[in-house]
Amino acid sequence: MDGLFDRLMDCRSCLLVLLVVALLAGVGGGWLRGSEYFSATAVGYRALQVDFERQSVQLMEQEQQQLALELGAEVDRQALEKMRRTVVVLDRQLSAYQEELDLYRNLVKSDQLEKGLQISNFLIRSTEVPRVYRYRFALRKTEGLTKTTKVSFSIEFEGRLAGQVATFSLAQLDPNVEAVPVNSRFKYFQLVEGAIHLPEGFEPESIRATIWPSKKKTGGKELVMSWALARGQVNKSRGD
Repeated sequence: MDGLFDRLMDCRSCLLVLLVVALLAGVGGGWLRGSEYFSATAVGYRALQVDFERQSVQLMEQEQQQLALELGAEVDRQALEKMRRTVVVLDRQLSAYQEELDLYRNLVKSDQLEKGLQISNFLIRSTEVPRVYRYRFALRKTEGLTKTTKVSFSIEFEGRLAGQVATFSLAQLDPNVEAVPVNSRFKYFQLVEGAIHLPEGFEPESIRATIWPSKKKTGGKELVMSWALARGQVNKSRGD
C-alpha cells in the first residue's frame, strides 16, 4: 500500500513538473510571439514615421515652390502694370509733343493768315477733375515782327445754364485771371494756357475770342468756334 502511494506521489510530482514545464513553454512561446509582433509593429511604425517625414518634406518643398510661383506671378503682374502705366504716360507725352509740333508748325506759317493780330490754335482738354478743363491758345501777328506789340484780348464761353442762354468770361472761369480784357505783349507770338472751372449745370456750346491792339480798338480780330471743335470732337468751326 505504501508503495502504491509512493508511486502516486511520484506521478503527481511528475505531473506538476510537466505542468510547470508546459506553463513555462507557453509563457516562453507567448513572449517570443509577442516579441516578434512587437518587433514587426516597431518596424512598421518606424517605416510610417520615415514615410511621414518624407511626405512632410515634399509638402514643404511644394508649398515653397507654390509660394515662389505666386510671388513670381505677383512680381510679373506688378511689372506688367508698371509697364502699362509707362506706355500710357509715354503715349500721352507723344501726343502732347505731336500737338506741340503741329502748333509750332502752324505758328510759323503766316502766308495763309490775314494781316494783323490773330488768336489761333484754341484747344480745350479734359483733366482728372470733373468739370475742370485745360485750355491753350496762341496770340500772334503777321506784321511788325521787329518790335514788341501790346495787345488786349478777351475770351467768352457761351452755352446754356438751367435751360437759359448764359455767357461766362475767362476771368469768371479761371481763378488765375483777375479781369478782362487781359493785357499782354509779345514780338512774334505768345502761348496762353490755364484751367477753367465750369459752373455746375453750365453746358458750353461755343467760344468767342477777340484780340486787338491795346492802344486802339480797331485792327482787332475775332475767333468764334464751337466747344466741340476746341475739344477735338469735330473738324469744322463757325469761323476760324
